[in-house]
Amino acid sequence: MPFDFHRARPLLQQGDFTKLFIEELGWEPCRQKLTLRASESNYDFTAVAEKRGFTTWLCASVDGRLPDHTTRLKLDRALTQTSFEHLIVFTTHDCAQQSWTWVRREPGRPLSVRTHEFNRSQPGDSLLQKLQILYVSLEEEEKGDLFISEMAGRARAAFDIERVTKAFYRDFDTHRKAFLNFIEGIVDVADREWYASVMLNRLMFVYFIQRKGFLDADSDYLRNRLQRCQQENGKDKFYTFYRYFLLRLFHEGFGKRRKDRAPDLEKLLGNIPYLNGGLFA
Repeated sequence: MPFDFHRARPLLQQGDFTKLFIEELGWEPCRQKLTLRASESNYDFTAVAEKRGFTTWLCASVDGRLPDHTTRLKLDRALTQTSFEHLIVFTTHDCAQQSWTWVRREPGRPLSVRTHEFNRSQPGDSLLQKLQILYVSLEEEEKGDLFISEMAGRARAAFDIERVTKAFYRDFDTHRKAFLNFIEGIVDVADREWYASVMLNRLMFVYFIQRKGFLDADSDYLRNRLQRCQQENGKDKFYTFYRYFLLRLFHEGFGKRRKDRAPDLEKLLGNIPYLNGGLFA
């Protein structure tokens, strides 16, 4: 079962972090508690859940204020004595205001604090997208090759946005250049460049909305449709996938209301949203 934004959102807003991590993210219970001192004050920490030694901690404020940046860093350093790889959720007592904190540690470099501020009045989509990276499926559990280093890497991918952004654009450019070599029938270099960028941008858009569950409630919509196409037509038939699936998804699926779509389109594409009369026209 994939990570479900609709079930996770109210848990985040209500501050039910234990249920969020155990029932929705696939982590294990952890009942450890400790008190740390920083900036002449004591702070109580409660373990929310853990996965392979990576622990998420809750630090709830008693005075309605969240610790400042310096205090958070001191608390994080103190916590490493007990739990080296961790994520801290600083909250007000009612969990209406939350500050999710992860610290990047690299040999020979200063500590770098990464925070995500969340308020209960927000939908929380950007935070849920980060938490989705921490999701552990039953299939991953069964493989038995999930270690603390993997969980630490996922936390880095989720919260170290600066590094992720640079890596994203670097990888995008690499794949764009590789894609150019597979395009046939477009002689003009500028037109080929334009076509490659348009296709990749469309696929990225579809990727992001699929992760939200908007495409037939399937967070791996594109991959699963490709696999279906391979089963029906054979592997290495991307032109078939492009012509009979992607083009129809881009232009007919998103561009027509369900009642106006061809009968075979619903079976081919599943339940997908109508996007303002043809987003990819």
